[in-house]
Amino acid sequence: MFVDTALDVGTNAIIAAYPYLSIHTTGAVTSSANESAAARVAANWSASSGGDTAVTSKNFTGGAASGPAIRVGYWSLATGGVYGGGSLLTGDQTFNAAGEYTVTGIAEGSSST
Repeated sequence: MFVDTALDVGTNAIIAAYPYLSIHTTGAVTSSANESAAARVAANWSASSGGDTAVTSKNFTGGAASGPAIRVGYWSLATGGVYGGGSLLTGDQTFNAAGEYTVTGIAEGSSST
C-alpha cells in the first residue's frame, strides 16, 4: 500500500493533467460521449491530502434549457483534449430553463481493498 505522501504525488499529477470539467447528458463515466453544449469550466481541484481531492461550486452555462445533466467529465483542455474520466451527478440532474447548472461538489480519492 502506498503512503499518503505517495498518493498525493499521484493525485496531484492527475488533477494537473485534467484541469477542466464538462457536463454530459447520458452515459458512463468511462466515456467522453454525450458532452452537453455547456462550456467547460476550470476545475480548480483542491491540493491532494492523502490521495483525496475535491471541487466545489462550479457553474456551467450554455446547456440545453431544462436538458439532462447526468455526469461530470474531466478534461485536459478547455476544448478538445484528452478525456480522463468523470463522476455521476446526484440530486438535481437538469439544466435550468436558462441552460445553467451548478455542480455543488465532486470528491475523488484513493481507495484500498
